[in-house]
Amino acid sequence: MPITIAPDVQAALRSGRPVVALESAVISHGLPRGAALEAVQRQSDACREAGATPAVVAVYQGRLLVGLSLAQCATLADRNDVVKVSPWNLASSLKTPGFGGTTVAATLAAAALAGIRVLSTGGIGGVHPGPGNDVSADLTELSRKPVCVVCAGPKSTLDREATLEYLETQGVPVVGWRSDQLAGFLAESTGIRLSARADSVEDMVALLREHWALAGAGVVLCQALPPEKAIPLADLAAVAEGGDERGGARTPAELKRLQARLGSRVIDANVALLEQNAALAAQIAVALAWR
Repeated sequence: MPITIAPDVQAALRSGRPVVALESAVISHGLPRGAALEAVQRQSDACREAGATPAVVAVYQGRLLVGLSLAQCATLADRNDVVKVSPWNLASSLKTPGFGGTTVAATLAAAALAGIRVLSTGGIGGVHPGPGNDVSADLTELSRKPVCVVCAGPKSTLDREATLEYLETQGVPVVGWRSDQLAGFLAESTGIRLSARADSVEDMVALLREHWALAGAGVVLCQALPPEKAIPLADLAAVAEGGDERGGARTPAELKRLQARLGSRVIDANVALLEQNAALAAQIAVALAWR
């Protein structure tokens, strides 16, 4: 089998208990080491408190591993040869260097292989502004894999309208959690209206079951940060300008510029949204497993 599943995750899957997949690019390329490991711990605790098993996904020692321990996450954070893994370079990353932080797209691929139906992350990738048609593989993988991705919306530096249009074209529903508006990742909201919302876990589970019964693939559930944690959109505007990175290097560079300009506010908001998304994802996973 092309993946290795940790014993506790394997036991949960075999018995039909809920599991939530967690991406690891945030560990290797998103947050400073201390904040990244705090985020992993808080996400894992939030999953367990809701009754789900957390499963951090990464390329680790030449394996696509589903269910890293905290010690393994620390190793991933400490190494300087960890690559950012998407579906296009997943196979090669298993050979060289053998360590990789999985993006939402690669985590989706691993979750689908393992039989996990819910994934939690911070923000999804999307369509970048400007020329060049720079589109994240997260969007195409969502159109292929029947997994619910709980997030805080597309990342702040993206063209959100174009991202929504792309997902619509790919047949991927974007649902607002107790809101009619698209969540703004580090901001509370974007002001962009959505056509679907869920006001309860039961609502969301019913939508997922119907979507998958109709042969649909991925679903995005967006949960906004509370006002006391969110960063105003005006403060985020133009912060990430000034770089010319393309491809996989673009988002990490933009996030670093955000952190450099806005300091601990960005890190605190990022950790908070990761924790609250994991809690919601776990509730959905539990409901899917037991109903």
